[in-house]
Amino acid sequence: MRSIVIVGCTSGIGKALAEELLRRGNKVGGAARNEGVLREMEKVHKGRFTGEVLDIRDRDQVPVKMEALVDRLGGMDVCVVSSSITGQNPDLEWETERNVLETNVLGYAETLVWAAHYFETQSRGHLIGITSLAKYLGGKNPSYPASKAFEGRYLDGLRFRLEKKGITVTEIMPGFVKTPMTADREKMFWAISVEKAAHCIVKAMEKKKRKAVISARWKPFYFILPHLPYWILKKIL
Repeated sequence: MRSIVIVGCTSGIGKALAEELLRRGNKVGGAARNEGVLREMEKVHKGRFTGEVLDIRDRDQVPVKMEALVDRLGGMDVCVVSSSITGQNPDLEWETERNVLETNVLGYAETLVWAAHYFETQSRGHLIGITSLAKYLGGKNPSYPASKAFEGRYLDGLRFRLEKKGITVTEIMPGFVKTPMTADREKMFWAISVEKAAHCIVKAMEKKKRKAVISARWKPFYFILPHLPYWILKKIL
C-alpha cells in the first residue's frame, strides 16, 4: 500500500484521481481549499483518506500544512500537484491575472519544492505535476497558458536535479478534460471525462514516465502544437 498525496483533490482531475487511487487500495492524503469535501472524503474512505485544508496561495502555510498532512498519513511515496485555476478575463483585470499566477506559478512551485526536499531526505519518491497542452497555445487569458508553460519547465528543472538521486519526476499534459474549470466552454473536441483522465494518470504513474499526454489521441499535438504558426493558432483560439 502506497501513501500518495494529492494537492488539489476536491474537484476535477484531482478528485477523480484520489478516488481511483483509493479504489486501488492506496492511502491518500489530500490538500485543498474545500474543507467540506475533504471531510466528506474522510468519512467515505475512513482510515485510508486524510485531508488537510490548504490554499497554496498562502505560501507561509504550504510547508506547515504539507508536513502536517504527510505526518498524519504516515509518510509519502508519491506527490501529485494538481492545483490549478483559470477564469475568463475579457477586460484583462490584473486581480484575475494575479490570482491565477499566485496559484499556478508561486503556490504550485513552492509545493513542488517542498515535496522535492522531502523525497531527497528519504532518497526516493515520485513527484507528479499536472500541467496542460494549453501551454503551447496561448490564449485570450494570457496568465493560464503562461503558467502552464512555467509549470512544465519547472518540472523539467526538478527532473535534472532529482533523477540522479533516484526520484522520478512526471509531467502530465492533458488535452481537454470535462471539469468544473472548463464548464464555461461550449465546444471542446476530444474532451475526456475526469475518470478517464485519472485512469490515464495512474497508468503513467505506474510506468514512471517522464512526460505523458492524456488521452493518447492528443499525443500528435504534443509534437505539432509548438510549431504551429500564429495564424493557425489564432483560428484555433
